[in-house]
Amino acid sequence: MLHSARTVAVEQKIAAAKCASPRFLLLYPPLQFSHGEVVKPDGSLSLAYLAAALREAGFNVDILDCTVGFDRSPLKESFHNVVEQDNGLLRVGLAAESILKIVEKYDVVGLSSIFTPQTTPCLELVSQIRACFPDKLVIAGGVNARNLRGRFFAAGVDMIAMSEAEVTVTQLGRVLQGQGSLATIPGIAFLDEDGHERKTAMAPAIKDLDGLPMPAWDLLPMQQYWAISRPHGGNFPEGQTIRYASLQTSRGCPFRCAYCHISKEQAGSDYGNIGAFRMKSVERVFREFQTLKDMGVEYVFIEDDSLFMKKRRAIEIFRMVRDLGLKLLDVNGINICHLHRGKQGTDKLQVDTELIEVLAEAGFKSLALPFESASQRLVNKYASSKWRIADTNTADLIRTFNDHGISVSGNYMIGYPDESIEEVFDTITMAKRNVEEGLDYALFFAVVPFPGSELYEIAVRDGHIDREINPDQMRWTKSIMRNMKIDPSTLEHLRQLAWLLVNRSEYVNRKRSMIPEV
Repeated sequence: MLHSARTVAVEQKIAAAKCASPRFLLLYPPLQFSHGEVVKPDGSLSLAYLAAALREAGFNVDILDCTVGFDRSPLKESFHNVVEQDNGLLRVGLAAESILKIVEKYDVVGLSSIFTPQTTPCLELVSQIRACFPDKLVIAGGVNARNLRGRFFAAGVDMIAMSEAEVTVTQLGRVLQGQGSLATIPGIAFLDEDGHERKTAMAPAIKDLDGLPMPAWDLLPMQQYWAISRPHGGNFPEGQTIRYASLQTSRGCPFRCAYCHISKEQAGSDYGNIGAFRMKSVERVFREFQTLKDMGVEYVFIEDDSLFMKKRRAIEIFRMVRDLGLKLLDVNGINICHLHRGKQGTDKLQVDTELIEVLAEAGFKSLALPFESASQRLVNKYASSKWRIADTNTADLIRTFNDHGISVSGNYMIGYPDESIEEVFDTITMAKRNVEEGLDYALFFAVVPFPGSELYEIAVRDGHIDREINPDQMRWTKSIMRNMKIDPSTLEHLRQLAWLLVNRSEYVNRKRSMIPEV
């Protein structure tokens, strides 16, 4: 029972924080990077959605990106404050003392933890907040936080949002105003007085995305992001000012790739059916584009997990926004099968020229193509059989994009648990051929079994990793699984060598210029 004596600790903290106007601070923690890694801010949409929900419900809320600070604050104190940590990684962002001075003014502190490689600075910040403000209410959310709950509780987090958190945070605010109890906050996990984990009932996945308030882009440090001009995607020359923002037209994905958290976010799971594909209306999406245009944004990164799942809807959206004069990019939600006409497995697929023409007219400048692997066996086993390699003319696809003024990059993954050396070389050869066909550049990612994915459970089960693996080791740039067909060190050398040899020298040199000096 939620109201047993074992929940007193959390309930007492909530009771102590009760007030008529609780103040919320939502944090992106400082980031950490390995030596030689390009440093970029986070700035994901997660906190912009939560802040918008809180603000619409009448609560005071601010967002602090600890990697860049508030707008117009000195970047030398944040983004250019690079310190080597005990784990050998570089911490980038505001000093702890500066963050704690800001935290002091708020009643509730919420932290976003989406990316496993960023776990250490997030947990350190939680511990620092807890040590300085033992009675302050600290909450966390994001796929990483909810899948590493034990570590977050141990650091001092009071409750963790287990699913989409717009309803969760607003109900927490109402409870702090005296409207309801701990049991009425949906979708949270917390520890009772005896240290046992308890959960409240999950709210249904949000189906009506139009019912969400517009993301609070105005609370993000946009001027800081633009001054740095290093969005997480795209191939921009150093020194160019990029006035960019992110936008989502949908949530969820029809595919269930083993290396993606969506593989576990299904009906009946601990997180609810939030992996289900859901869409905003065309009219709502247009209003979001218009809002960003009015804010002075020039480049919009579309963050859908599956942008063209409903192709006719996508065409309608991009025909509607083409007169706004924005430059559009996507680095995440493109699937190769959706860029073609025809049925996979029955005949050679034809490039969907109409779709590409519409994208060009709408202002698309860059897209990332997820080739994943040159092995159909691996694509079928780990990537939901998302594309048929033999049915696809990649040269025709790349050429059609380039002919319409859209540059395309390619994403490739190396190091699946049962991947052979021949399959690795086939993927590198494919990438080289794609670059020769006109691909702007190729990125080679290590296959990493991140917590919250089906691959993580497979890797633990089959002895490729320990369940309590150090999250600092889990980086897209490093193969970490053991007992594979290929040694991890060999995979790492191959991945680095492939990036150097497949890509053009001007691209390699430009990326190397973004690496920070300590």
